[in-house]
Amino acid sequence: MVAVVAAAAVGGFFLLTGGDDDKGGGKNGGSSNVADGGGDSGVKDDGPHKLTTPETVLTDYKKDPARSSGLNSVDLDKAEAAGVKNPKDVRAQYQSGTKDNPMAQKVLSFGGVYGDIEDPEGVVDHMFTNAEKEAKDSADSGGEQVTLIGSPKEYTPDELGGAVLKCQEMKVDLGGGAGTAGSTAGASGPSEMSAATCIWGDHSTIGYVVTTDVASALSGQSADLDEAARTTAKFRGEVRVKR
Repeated sequence: MVAVVAAAAVGGFFLLTGGDDDKGGGKNGGSSNVADGGGDSGVKDDGPHKLTTPETVLTDYKKDPARSSGLNSVDLDKAEAAGVKNPKDVRAQYQSGTKDNPMAQKVLSFGGVYGDIEDPEGVVDHMFTNAEKEAKDSADSGGEQVTLIGSPKEYTPDELGGAVLKCQEMKVDLGGGAGTAGSTAGASGPSEMSAATCIWGDHSTIGYVVTTDVASALSGQSADLDEAARTTAKFRGEVRVKR
């Protein structure tokens, strides 16, 4: 299924792989649907936590073992340079629905690091800035064609629990159109697919979540960032545990 592969590809752009001189990433200047909090002044420090990858999340998302093992690890040196002290990384991909009805599937790609984080918002901003650079470098070298749309927006869903959360739409070139069966052959579907990427940050964890609704994505609909933000906040609550 091309949408599943594309979701994983989008997630790869958010690994902490930027240069040491990119620390903090600066503020994106993206629009926000909450009042300005001023840096990470609103980020709650509720003690040290770690990230896990349960077999099931959000009731019906099951971990895909084929896409959750052997994945490229975060460059931990770069993660530390970006502002995460003593980082440890996790990655997994989840799917809801069944392979018998691929158009009803939803995909959730997850990656993150945990450690000690002084400036959570700075690390989140760094990741978005770095992803834009990685996408440009990939396009320039003839690799995956991924475009970040607009600027990251800040969200504060009720389930967030005091972290910073920003989301942005990304579009993936499907190479000439994708049919309803998920093939890249033919032109019965859109030539690009929209996915929502959200990144949260707190004083001990950073996580990105790429959510893709296969049917919506392959019908050419734009990703719903509001829904993605709520999903990410709930997901964070399930994978983030005390250490």
